[in-house]
Amino acid sequence: MGTLRDENGGEIHAENASSLQPGAPFILLNFYGNSSQGRRRLINLTISSQNGMELGHLDESYTTRAYDRTEAASNLARFTGEYDDQGIDSNDDGFYDFLAVSVGTYVPDSGEYTLTGSLFDQRGREIVWGIDHALLIQGKNEMHLDFDGKSIWNSGIDGPYILKNLALSGKNWSLSDITPEVYITQPYNYSQFVDPVYPEKTISGSGQGEILFTFVIEEAIPVFSGRFSQDIVGINIPPISTPFEVNGSRNGYAYQMDGLYMPDKPNNFTVVAKGVKNLNIGLRKDQKPDGKNETRTWVTEQIVAQDGVAEAASDLISPGSYHAKIFGDALDNSSQVLLTLTLDKKIVVNGKFNLSVNTTGFPSGDYSMTAKSLNGSFYLDEIEFGGISMVG
Repeated sequence: MGTLRDENGGEIHAENASSLQPGAPFILLNFYGNSSQGRRRLINLTISSQNGMELGHLDESYTTRAYDRTEAASNLARFTGEYDDQGIDSNDDGFYDFLAVSVGTYVPDSGEYTLTGSLFDQRGREIVWGIDHALLIQGKNEMHLDFDGKSIWNSGIDGPYILKNLALSGKNWSLSDITPEVYITQPYNYSQFVDPVYPEKTISGSGQGEILFTFVIEEAIPVFSGRFSQDIVGINIPPISTPFEVNGSRNGYAYQMDGLYMPDKPNNFTVVAKGVKNLNIGLRKDQKPDGKNETRTWVTEQIVAQDGVAEAASDLISPGSYHAKIFGDALDNSSQVLLTLTLDKKIVVNGKFNLSVNTTGFPSGDYSMTAKSLNGSFYLDEIEFGGISMVG
């Protein structure tokens, strides 16, 4: 990824997510949407691995030749300037689950496109991030950013809110709106949105050997305007409060705690959506408090459902705090979508252990956990999972 800065300070961002072979000499960055004349400087050039690990960075890397306005292409992807917003109470409990902002776009070619943006308060503080990923036809389209109501409630800040950092991305390029304040919403009160509750869970015991834990969350989420959306905000990877040391490699991430070791494999995270046409998963890694890493965003290619069922899986998620959005189009006439989130993790036990699970961001729903002894002997002396069924 990189940024072009013109002589007036205007900037355009571009990204290219490609599968590379050893020795690949070039990666193409296509910059769209700036018709100013003059030279451009290529800044903040960064290459990262698939799991978000930064491999190289250059603050200043290249200066282009001087361009004239007449060289700018006329048929470019762009924002049309058409916006609207409304609170969405998807489960009819009297509180908004989302603040939905519609965004008008124009694209020169049909294909898959990703739209991202953030809501800010009047003092310039970011409140919540949103993402949409859709198959667009050539010409004008409407996309939707469904901003998580739990995050708005957590902010404790009343609206109106300001839409900023609007970016539209195609397969190998991105377009960023250079307007500082793209759109201002209606004057919502934060208390109109849903209030999240995140209890902590504990597992403790002793033993010697290996246990395979399978953690399952099943949730039926309502459909609104033909689409579904579920936010998992502030979830920690790994989702534990117990202090740990991390060891990362190309095969994944392993974690060491007192009396416990979590190897890098298996570390499978699977999302299954039933009653859908397609499934998308957007993932944003939050910046560390010390500011050592930039905020990063990923989105899956759109997964087309087979017989109303779509599945996505990953086993390479780096440690950190994340905002995940699971969304897509529901089957026609569907009133709800069934989401199943499954996490498989092997734990090597060596003595007494105490594992505190941080459920921040976990969705409500039916929880279950299976603990299967692969070898050795164990004694679980404390299981406080508040309603979670436990199968040994």
